[in-house]
Amino acid sequence: AHLKGSAKERRMRSLCRLVIRGGCIVLLGSSLTGCMSHKLGPARSHFYAGRRAQAERELAEIKPDEKDAILLLSERGTIRQSMHRYEESCSDLLAAAERERVLRTHSATETTASFLANDKTISYRGPPFERTLVHSYLARNYLARGKWEGAAVEARNIIQELQSLEGYPDDAYSRYVAGFCLELAGDPSNASLQYRYASNLVKGVSIDDRTGAIGPGGGKPVKAVDRGATELVCFVDIGRSPPGSCMYSGRIPSPAAAAYAEFYFNGRLAGRSYQFTSVAELLRKTVEKKAAMQALKDVSRVVIKETVAHQIKQENEALGLLAEVLMLALESPDERRWETLPMWLQIARVPCPSDLTSYEVV
Repeated sequence: AHLKGSAKERRMRSLCRLVIRGGCIVLLGSSLTGCMSHKLGPARSHFYAGRRAQAERELAEIKPDEKDAILLLSERGTIRQSMHRYEESCSDLLAAAERERVLRTHSATETTASFLANDKTISYRGPPFERTLVHSYLARNYLARGKWEGAAVEARNIIQELQSLEGYPDDAYSRYVAGFCLELAGDPSNASLQYRYASNLVKGVSIDDRTGAIGPGGGKPVKAVDRGATELVCFVDIGRSPPGSCMYSGRIPSPAAAAYAEFYFNGRLAGRSYQFTSVAELLRKTVEKKAAMQALKDVSRVVIKETVAHQIKQENEALGLLAEVLMLALESPDERRWETLPMWLQIARVPCPSDLTSYEVV
């Protein structure tokens, strides 16, 4: 369940954004949370209650240039993928990726404006691991439709995202997805390289970097798979990742053991899924990486607000006090995140009969 914000945070949601021009205070008509919370809150509730059609309807209208477009498109893309509407999911995730590319070269206007309010006024780009997972989920859409070339394009996009992490966490799951897509596209050498990266990152799992075969860790060799053998490969999402309200409270959960899926053919256990990535762990490492930079930015912002308020006080004491109160009241962390991601990202890869028509998942 979502953790409720503090009483102060709930009060802040009713305040309007403050802009100061020429010593005059202008209150803009929309709150800092905008329409994002109104759309996403119900959509997420419906999604995790299994009401996916209702969840999608909550996100029916998304403007491609609104500040939360990437977040809204990513969440709707996840919902549509879970409904097996892969083409529409692709459209959403491609739009999210394109919007992120635009924002990479965006002007500094938003960043400057954020110093008078908070980081929620900046267009959402998502942390590096979310940007990578947009391409991993796109690859899954292409795989589900048998479009190997499209999947290979996303594999290269994944690799490009992971080449410039600058201290942010790597993602074993996305590495494996990239390797698998390249394997299907007939690029075994680069597939092997990504399998090797994934193997170095993941714990409790053994990966054969020549074939991509998966097995339990503990030093046991992975059972050899003949090239050309028929395999069932499943990408498994389990659980619910932490809500954004956990990010700056130190309450990011760390489950002791991941749930997993077992696969049965005609009543016989054929294999199971293995955990490659914990989204909670990616989130924790991301918050730790950003902590020092964020603290410096928060202090700088408070100093700037105090300076602006002081300048206004020089001309009008009452107006300056009002500006100070309003600007400091708006000081709150940016807790936006892609919450329809699961807790655990797992993969199962098991040999199967060439005439397999059905299987059971437990």
